Amino acid sequence: MTTAEQPIPKNLKQQLVRSLDSFEEPELVFVHRVILEVEKRRLWKKISERAEIDRLAGKWDDLDEVIRDVRAKLRES
Repeated sequence: MTTAEQPIPKNLKQQLVRSLDSFEEPELVFVHRVILEVEKRRLWKKISERAEIDRLAGKWDDLDEVIRDVRAKLRES
């Protein structure tokens, strides 16, 4: 069984704030964790997009060599 997608209300932020005000502590902890997960995904997407732009610009072409050099210097120390 599938549920129909609900339209997003125009005052969504206000409705969310009202909902949060009525939540008990366990519900708030859950919402907090969900928000952290959404933020993590948003940031990961942003970082990935920027890394792809850098890769296409050739900024990562010598990465293997740089890693080898760093590992060699770490072994020497």
